[in-house]
Amino acid sequence: MKRRHGPRIMTYPGNSFLHQLHPLVKLVWLVAGTVFVFATQNAWVVTGVLLLILLAFPLNRLPLRHARGAIFFISSAAMLFLVQVLFTRTGTTLLRVGPVTITSGGLQAGLYVAARLLSVIGLGYLFVFTTEPNALAYGLMQAGLPYRYGFALVTALRLAPVFEQEAQTVYQAQLARGIAYDRGGLKRFLTLARQFFLPLLVSALGKVDALAVSMEGRCFGKYTHRTFLHETRFERRDIVALMLLATLLIALGITKFA
Repeated sequence: MKRRHGPRIMTYPGNSFLHQLHPLVKLVWLVAGTVFVFATQNAWVVTGVLLLILLAFPLNRLPLRHARGAIFFISSAAMLFLVQVLFTRTGTTLLRVGPVTITSGGLQAGLYVAARLLSVIGLGYLFVFTTEPNALAYGLMQAGLPYRYGFALVTALRLAPVFEQEAQTVYQAQLARGIAYDRGGLKRFLTLARQFFLPLLVSALGKVDALAVSMEGRCFGKYTHRTFLHETRFERRDIVALMLLATLLIALGITKFA
């Protein structure tokens, strides 16, 4: 059994161009890229976006092979591609084998759906790999988000891997006591779910209580405004990135409506 050494954090340290961008700039790029991928109807354009996203990983020294859930998303994209290829009958016929007919429209539809899914997932990986949760929360608070909501965001992001580790601990402990999760009906499933989530609920309530006492002891919420230990400032590269995004959006708008 593989031993865990504390909760896993998705962010990878580095000093690449993406790492040094302001978190809000990366958030704007993420939202704009996602909207563009869903708005465009050209399969080749979406495929080009996917290739650029894949190229961004080695350029910024990000380990795409270590991305959690990548195999699941790739398998899902492959299944969507096959469904479109097998059941879309538009365009010219490229291959006919018995009842199976592959058309050019089916290939383009499959490529479009699969590339769109992988592009959105890839954009999310780039954002998560290069953005510290604290930096994102601080950036949002400096942009006007009330610091109470910013603290809630930081707390949720920080406690998620802790609860994941505790869930693995409870799961392994129950397996060691002879509890079998792979057999039984719906009634047994509900019983196992209750036995699994009850220790997690007790642990979560304990952490929430300790956190509330700590916040109250530090007079959290007494002042309307607060200062920051680490301030995230806009640099020249952030302005360049925003100008580049605006230029691309204008160019795409002119091309689409011309």
